[in-house]
Amino acid sequence: MRSVLFIATLIWTLASTAQTEQEFLHSKGYLVKGMATLELEANRTGWWRLSPAVAVRYGLNISEAYDGRKDPVFSTQAAREWWSDLYSNFEDSLVADYAFVYGPAPALKLSHDAIAYVQWKNLVKEWQKDQMDSLPDWRLKELEVAGSVYWPDLKTVMGWSESDWNRFKSLNPGLGNDHLVDDETALIRFETLPSEVQMQELWNSAEIKDSIALAGLARTRNRIANNIPDPSSHNRVVYRVRSGDVLGSISQRYHVGLSDLKKWNNLRSDIIRVGQELVVYVPRGVETAAVTPRRAVEQDAEVRSDEEDREEVQYKVKTGDTLWSIARNYPGVSADDIMRWNGIDEDIREGQVLLILPPKKGDQ
Repeated sequence: MRSVLFIATLIWTLASTAQTEQEFLHSKGYLVKGMATLELEANRTGWWRLSPAVAVRYGLNISEAYDGRKDPVFSTQAAREWWSDLYSNFEDSLVADYAFVYGPAPALKLSHDAIAYVQWKNLVKEWQKDQMDSLPDWRLKELEVAGSVYWPDLKTVMGWSESDWNRFKSLNPGLGNDHLVDDETALIRFETLPSEVQMQELWNSAEIKDSIALAGLARTRNRIANNIPDPSSHNRVVYRVRSGDVLGSISQRYHVGLSDLKKWNNLRSDIIRVGQELVVYVPRGVETAAVTPRRAVEQDAEVRSDEEDREEVQYKVKTGDTLWSIARNYPGVSADDIMRWNGIDEDIREGQVLLILPPKKGDQ
């Protein structure tokens, strides 16, 4: 069994550190309000608009599934350490503020420009009129989660209700998309820590989902490599070549490209043979002609001589239809009749047009 290698800590045992973060927020929270009015780089986010490089340098986990910069407590810890290092470097609170907002290199120029320094000082005074609220008082247990985990699986594994799940998300504002991948980590708050068995269950579930996703990705890559259209917009049809067919006429009939038709079927030339089956991906909404008694013979279908004088009905297959449900709409018609008239087996698709030859009332 995969062992839990993570160390759980209690926030309330770090009261002195938590107080330091509160003090930093009260003394430098104006930077949060001020930076919100600036157009900084798009990759800077969270309360303190930390860049990915700074965030990682000061211990925050960043991925698509979790971004510690969006957590007010963790990001404030990182911001305090970053500002302290800047202050140690410049030995001037205002220049350290400027470096925090714009970076150390621009701050170095500011320290040698008296006019710019005064302008910045006046701007900071305006920012200082706004004070930040206190940090959230989350006296909970933290667990550094690593490896492939799907956050929604926690709801099942932990036996949470919907309100429990919403509470968990509110306690962890750094959560991003649903999936923490194998080489990523996240510092997560829990009211009750998951057991080692529950963590293993999470990993096992993720392993299954990852394998399914990997197989789906392989199919998608194969589809793209072979120029196979998206199944949500195309229907897959198997066409049996008849006498007189050429690839050009087949491609025109189904409104597909000749080169695509060849690629789908691994054809290196335009030569095809009678009876050969070709895969065609037909755009949805494109209707192919229904089978008629004359064409039925050409398509290996069968219409008996006593049926040829019947009035033809064209039926367009709808979602949920089966040959048996369609046959029930026409007294005297069976599913076997429909298959025989159309030269098909039991498989039908939405949008397909079928030939129906209902018997006359006197023939039923």
